[in-house]
Amino acid sequence: QFIQGPTTVEIGRMKRCVPLACLVAAVAAEQTTIYKVDYPAVGLCGQESNVTKSWVNPHWLFPMLLGGFSEGHCADIGFTEFKRTQHIQMHGHDLVFDLFAATQTRIAVLELKDSARAGRAVRAKLCMPVGAGKWPLYIFGHGFGCAPEDYTYFCQVAVVASVYHSDGAVFPADVDNAGAALDAAFLAARLPELAAGDASSPLFGKLDGTVLIGGHSMGGGMTVLVVGEHAARTDGIAVFAPGLYTKPGAAPFLKNISAPALVVSGSMDCGANALDKEAQPAFDGLASTSKVLVVVKGANHCQWTQPFERGLGVCSIDKNECHGISRARQHELGERLVKSFAAALKSAGEWEAFEQMLVAGESAGDWTYFSSRTSPASKRLHNDCPCGRTAEVERVWV
Repeated sequence: QFIQGPTTVEIGRMKRCVPLACLVAAVAAEQTTIYKVDYPAVGLCGQESNVTKSWVNPHWLFPMLLGGFSEGHCADIGFTEFKRTQHIQMHGHDLVFDLFAATQTRIAVLELKDSARAGRAVRAKLCMPVGAGKWPLYIFGHGFGCAPEDYTYFCQVAVVASVYHSDGAVFPADVDNAGAALDAAFLAARLPELAAGDASSPLFGKLDGTVLIGGHSMGGGMTVLVVGEHAARTDGIAVFAPGLYTKPGAAPFLKNISAPALVVSGSMDCGANALDKEAQPAFDGLASTSKVLVVVKGANHCQWTQPFERGLGVCSIDKNECHGISRARQHELGERLVKSFAAALKSAGEWEAFEQMLVAGESAGDWTYFSSRTSPASKRLHNDCPCGRTAEVERVWV
């Protein structure tokens, strides 16, 4: 995978460079964070901060090249509970690792047969919070050129079943929107059955009865097909930066959806999925009487992902995309919205609590929002496009 000219090559999630680029990198090195599961303690994720990212620094080079480390944070893969700090003496250096425990399960691959479609193999990647408890089911559709793993942070707050067809050796396209929509509709009906009656299923006893269907970008359009075209069973839809440009197009089916809806856009999502181009029309077209449109301040399009593609994912290539908040903060706000929205579907009191959370978030500067229940009809939302001077604009691996 070649990125940004002939001097930089990426293999996996690492950049390799030819000698000239390496010399430049050595001069303009940056500080980064690296992590590895089961090191230095089995069962935990070790995270080392303030590592100089340079091909002439062996404390970055060898862990990344030979040691199985990844750049990022343990929270990126669901290890968020801090346990302790541990010092490792190595070659005369005191290496400091923060250790974290997993707060969500590792990904399990499900493959079920849909007898109504000649035994079609329906595939999903599944994860959920760890420990006792029951959780809402969130059937999720990934964005174009993205992968199910990119959205596992939602597994902190729900049982997430991400529809997919193939992993894609080079480009994880998965563009069979019509097939994915039928797969998601099947899962929305079948997975609650397994949770209630199949003791061998990883879902057994884990669902609280709430079913959400949603997705990011193209997966948001898939959601409209699932519910609006195929009338899948759902208690609500939750979509992020939705794109209605599926095949078939999703827009004609918006009017068929009356389920409660959460539509989320980023104020710095300034491309094809910008608020005025996709999210606002999607929100306006829904027949739902209980629907909320949220514009997260500083959020962009691709930071809704945590890109783990092995190849050329749309959101894993080097690109300019402004942002006013970090990827981790954007994920945190997304989790909060889904968790509160899922709870709001249970009772009038919970919906009121959801509305209060929206008010608090707007007051804190996290987002602006419009609620079909409580907002004045004159209230208008806007984005920050083109990106304002206060936005961070950098070359990021998104």
